[in-house]
Amino acid sequence: MSAASVERALTASGLPAVWAARHPVLRDRAVLARATAHVAGSLRAGPRPYLAAARLVLRLVPLAFLLATGRRVTRCDGESLAYGSERLARLRGVGPLLRAAEALALYGGLDGGPDRLVPGADPLPPVPPSVPTGVTP
Repeated sequence: MSAASVERALTASGLPAVWAARHPVLRDRAVLARATAHVAGSLRAGPRPYLAAARLVLRLVPLAFLLATGRRVTRCDGESLAYGSERLARLRGVGPLLRAAEALALYGGLDGGPDRLVPGADPLPPVPPSVPTGVTP
């Protein structure tokens, strides 16, 4: 399964939009792209049954979001996305994957380096976040 197909499944699920609604730092396009790539790479690195289950859950996220909120994930504002994600996080089966994916997205988006899960990639030292945090070193 290619990284692009997993990224497409993530995007179609609406999760990147949810992450951006919940975490302002992920609203930057480059940061969100890194986050999505990192989550896709992490999913691909897992065992095949886990990837198959994750893809199934990703396909069900838009329906679960609609049932939980009465709105489509693609047509929500930031506040509705954040509210809907909180409701989804409480669902059995969906919640643990959503929480894990969100944590991976934050790590991948803020890490600032290349996706270290790409086969054959040379490990590089961490790069400071490219997003201004307002904290002076």
